[in-house]
Amino acid sequence: MYKFKVFGLIIGLGLLFAGAESASAAKLNVAVMQVESTVSVTSRLKDQVRSDIENWLVNSGKVDVVDRAKLESISSEILLSEDGLVNPDSAIQFGNFTGAGYLLYPKVVSAWSSSKREVIPFSGGEAEVKVNAGFKLHMKLINASTTKIIASQQVTGSYSTIRLESEGGIPSGAGALSSSIRKAMDKAGAVVINALYPVKVAHVSKSSGIVTLNAGKKRVKKGQVLKVYSQGEAIVDPDTGELLGAVEEVIGKIKITEVRDKLSKARVIDGRAEIKAICR
Repeated sequence: MYKFKVFGLIIGLGLLFAGAESASAAKLNVAVMQVESTVSVTSRLKDQVRSDIENWLVNSGKVDVVDRAKLESISSEILLSEDGLVNPDSAIQFGNFTGAGYLLYPKVVSAWSSSKREVIPFSGGEAEVKVNAGFKLHMKLINASTTKIIASQQVTGSYSTIRLESEGGIPSGAGALSSSIRKAMDKAGAVVINALYPVKVAHVSKSSGIVTLNAGKKRVKKGQVLKVYSQGEAIVDPDTGELLGAVEEVIGKIKITEVRDKLSKARVIDGRAEIKAICR
């Protein structure tokens, strides 16, 4: 009898770990490629942007990020385009070698900061300092198996402050730029997650009508209004058999009332909401 209990326990543990492994394997793999730039920025800034995106994606718990060392070692063996990016024709091969299902190409479009000192009239020489900064990043996400672009979007971050010179604590241009970059990073990560995992209705309370979404504070904001789309019949390319999408119908509109780490609450302000419906 004892042997059977032990045997059963072993089987149970095996199933438990197998289930955990299966859940982990269900995550999509994303490779964050080298950050390019259309403006003059330091390699240190580009490396920091890449690290920030990787960390955001890992912390989201939604995707696995391909190790950068693995990317660099394989990149040298794959045919690259003239600007150092993986050639679209080699994306499938690159994805197979790295295990990446998706390739993310970040490109810095704008990065600037300014500081202006102005003497305040009739203040006995007191001056104020205005510090501003802005950052813009273009994100392109490619399906490695089809080379299809599934997301192409720009994200921005800005910083602005006015301080009296006598009070001190005036941020440097570099510090202001860093602040604007941090503000852009949440948006950058959200571009990827929303493309791979659209915001969906996870639960609708039968008693109160409160709608629960599968997106937390990094993806939605309190007061945000979203349209609710039901997912109908799948649309398939008749020539290739590729799934192109699904017939969508607007069935309602919701307003976010509460935001937590990994979920949010909303109320229906028009129409209705149903489980698994997409919200955007």
